[in-house]
Amino acid sequence: MAIVAVILAGGVSQRMGQEKAGMYGGVERIQRCLADAGIERCVVLCGEENRASLFKGEVMADPPHLKGLHRIIPWIRTTLDATILLVPCDAFLLSSEAIKAFLAASPKGGVPNDEEGHRQPLFAHVPCDVKLNEAATSVLSLVENLPTVDVVEHRTAFSNFNQPSDLQHPRLSNRRP
Repeated sequence: MAIVAVILAGGVSQRMGQEKAGMYGGVERIQRCLADAGIERCVVLCGEENRASLFKGEVMADPPHLKGLHRIIPWIRTTLDATILLVPCDAFLLSSEAIKAFLAASPKGGVPNDEEGHRQPLFAHVPCDVKLNEAATSVLSLVENLPTVDVVEHRTAFSNFNQPSDLQHPRLSNRRP
């Protein structure tokens, strides 16, 4: 079954204090990485309907009756009726090589580790037949049944950036915000 990438681009980051979806090449750079990795379908989950025009390609708004990403992820997986690969819009270091390596290492789904060895659930590969934790109160608990996948040579690619101080990462220094 084909994988559908779902880019999480729901709004201005409160901790970062700005719109991360446009930083470091933004969603368009991530879409190119996904296409280069062989992902044929990519959906941008844009948050509120009024944000849809900010993005190119296939865009879907979050359903207003669902609150929290841990509720929206099961909805999008059911709506698309597909295996999904989550990708946060702050995946500033993501590469097509890292995507290919992660998917090859997680044929039955999984959650990658970042460079500090922490599980990064916003990058989860979620097969349509995997049971998610219906009692979840967070994305971390939603995907707790998925195995951790450590693609050692690409750990840095699965970093996300939540605060201005995170932007001091040495691998970002050669990229334009």
